[in-house]
Amino acid sequence: MVAFEIESSWRSRKHVKGDLLNLMDCGAPVGIIVLADGDARDESLLRFTRALIDRPGPEIQVWTRSDVVALDVASADVDSVGGGSSLKLHDDAPQLTTRTHAGKYHSLWAWLSRQAPRPVTTTFDELEEVIGGPLPPSCRKHPPHWHSYDGSAVARAIQDAGWKATAVDLAWERVTFVPAPR
Repeated sequence: MVAFEIESSWRSRKHVKGDLLNLMDCGAPVGIIVLADGDARDESLLRFTRALIDRPGPEIQVWTRSDVVALDVASADVDSVGGGSSLKLHDDAPQLTTRTHAGKYHSLWAWLSRQAPRPVTTTFDELEEVIGGPLPPSCRKHPPHWHSYDGSAVARAIQDAGWKATAVDLAWERVTFVPAPR
């Protein structure tokens, strides 16, 4: 499955960030952001978008209008669309423990659900970008807030995605996630 987000005339960096979050939340192994209009802002927005998608998670590609037009040409080399990378699915994506998560930290659940099944270390600031807002203050004060399912919406999102938090470092504001035993 491939998910698309198409930006045309009313696009900005804010819109592209929203597109990225939508693609990450939808659960598709491959996402494509299409910058479809043609004006002077395209080169700057294209550079910004390529830098933005350089992060862990599903494969995200950036296509331009010319990439889409190339798909319509019978002799087009599909592997050359999107800057030369071919679309390929990753077999190492973890199986979801819970198919859905409707909690406040759904975006954290979705991000973890797309990670390869190996330890992932990240900072609290990076997680706040993933969830689109601040972590609860207790995440910065109490390591059990990352582990205890009953009292923590953050812990529920982590565990529902099939992961567990380890090596919670409050001083350096880092956490490592590992796949939970099945």
